[in-house]
Amino acid sequence: MSELVEVALLGKTVGLKGFVRLHNRGDFPNQFKKNAIFYDGDGNELVVKNYNSANDTIVFCGFEDIDSAKTLTNKTIYTTKEETRKNCKLKKGEFFYFDVIGCEIYENNQRLGEVEDIDEVGANHLFLIKTDGNLIAKGLEKSFYIPYIDVYVEKVDVENKKIYTKNAILILENS
Repeated sequence: MSELVEVALLGKTVGLKGFVRLHNRGDFPNQFKKNAIFYDGDGNELVVKNYNSANDTIVFCGFEDIDSAKTLTNKTIYTTKEETRKNCKLKKGEFFYFDVIGCEIYENNQRLGEVEDIDEVGANHLFLIKTDGNLIAKGLEKSFYIPYIDVYVEKVDVENKKIYTKNAILILENS
């Protein structure tokens, strides 16, 4: 089985029939459908029995009462990268976080670093970059952010794990 991807955190129980609050950690609520399979942190399979998108609650097969559902509170649930690719359709110019994290950042053939994480700030995304060791040795910061907007990101090539930027070196130098 491939690497697992975090998709949600399960909250408190709601009602008596096993529903728990679902705190979606992604952009694809349509993946929470009947018979969809997720995994908890211990690798146990959780099969969706019902999902209510109106109030973000979910019930899993085998956890249809309040007492068994309480055992799921505060658990993080995961899915596989393959299932994510199969069930979550991207628009042009969109990428899965797990494909972007680890990409190397290049500007004018110079390696600036590697995407370590992605933060959502309002409607925008910021790539947290772990600065290349050679640049750190020159006295630059160990990490910096690049906004995922056209002013800074020219091309994202997830197949080759590279992102080409412009003006990002200025952000690093002024960090």
